[in-house]
Amino acid sequence: MTSGPVAAPVSEHRPAACPSDRIAGFIPTGMIDWPGKVAATLFVSGCQMRCPYCHNADLLATRSAPESWPALLKHFSVRRGWLDGVVLTGGEPTASPDLLDILEALASRGIPVKLDTNGTAPQMLQHVLDSGLVEYVALDVKTLPHRYDRIGPATSGDSVLASIDIVRASGVDHEFRTTVYPPLIDAAELPDLAQLLAGGDLYVLQQFRPGQTLDPGAASVAPLSASVIAAATGACSEYLPTIARGV
Repeated sequence: MTSGPVAAPVSEHRPAACPSDRIAGFIPTGMIDWPGKVAATLFVSGCQMRCPYCHNADLLATRSAPESWPALLKHFSVRRGWLDGVVLTGGEPTASPDLLDILEALASRGIPVKLDTNGTAPQMLQHVLDSGLVEYVALDVKTLPHRYDRIGPATSGDSVLASIDIVRASGVDHEFRTTVYPPLIDAAELPDLAQLLAGGDLYVLQQFRPGQTLDPGAASVAPLSASVIAAATGACSEYLPTIARGV
């Protein structure tokens, strides 16, 4: 999980070269958002989901002022020798109509990209993967499909199922991941979710951590114990390789 964007330098007028006005912040470098890689993280604002445990709630609404794109390009150019790539996260990057423009701008500079997505825009995700502009995809699977109406539009579960199929068939390196938030998904249900993901590269169970969350009530929810997560990891491994993070 990311720690959140640093304060964004914002220009008074949108630079002509900026591919999107939804770039709301960035982390200059880190090794958390793309495990095994040294990567910068770009935050794209706007998301239709309302997950109670969301720790980037300030990115749910679309921001009207962009990150200074020239400053970002300078950062990437200066550090290109040891920066392995850029992570696009949010908010929800696939909710941006300018996503392909962002990806093309990064690709033109030889910058590999990992895309974080909630899978609710399968058509956009298909376009992105067909473009060959993404090296790795992390698809968040929040809960069982029929339960998505608790956190977003009722059709979201069907959209996520379509995105799972798209990612599996893409040939792009990927992972599916679930933040184990007990009110949305119980440990005993995780193998059912893993069965839906069978054939995927990797399944990641992320420990829910109360703190600064969209729903203040989430702070009173007790995370599952490490032993329970470990048992669920083993059970899910029957369907695809599964690991736990943040436990």
